[in-house]
Amino acid sequence: MRQRQTLSSRTGGFDPRAAVPMPVLDASVVVDCVAPGIDSSSHAMRTMRRLAAERAEIVAPRLLLTECANALLTGVKRGKWSGAAADLAYGFLAKLPLRLADDAQHLDRAWELSRRYDNHPIYGMVYVAVAEAAHTTLITADATLRTRLTHLSWISRPDA
Repeated sequence: MRQRQTLSSRTGGFDPRAAVPMPVLDASVVVDCVAPGIDSSSHAMRTMRRLAAERAEIVAPRLLLTECANALLTGVKRGKWSGAAADLAYGFLAKLPLRLADDAQHLDRAWELSRRYDNHPIYGMVYVAVAEAAHTTLITADATLRTRLTHLSWISRPDA
């Protein structure tokens, strides 16, 4: 099993000279790739296939794992899928080759962004802060977040 890598500002973080893209994906995209019964032609799946073809390294705050795991449990509670199906999906989530950023290192910036942009939920702004610090794109299916931040060209929706 591939071990997850962690980004740290103490080690210099991202290498801007890296040849492969390093987009930040948020939970709204990743959940749509691992949840049971996902349509393989969905926007999120198209995005993941493209990133895989580009050999992109996917970046995310550690929060991503918690948010996605919670979404899988919520699906079980609401009867959208079985516990066994959620267990399988969680296994896929746990094996995703992600480079994880430490949420705590980005919390102050996420707070500033949340306060500036109509008190948008802090967990959404953590993804924005990670992408901003990495000088890379954020791919999100969160239409409210994209609408609030339309002036930031590096925030995009999943592939159509």
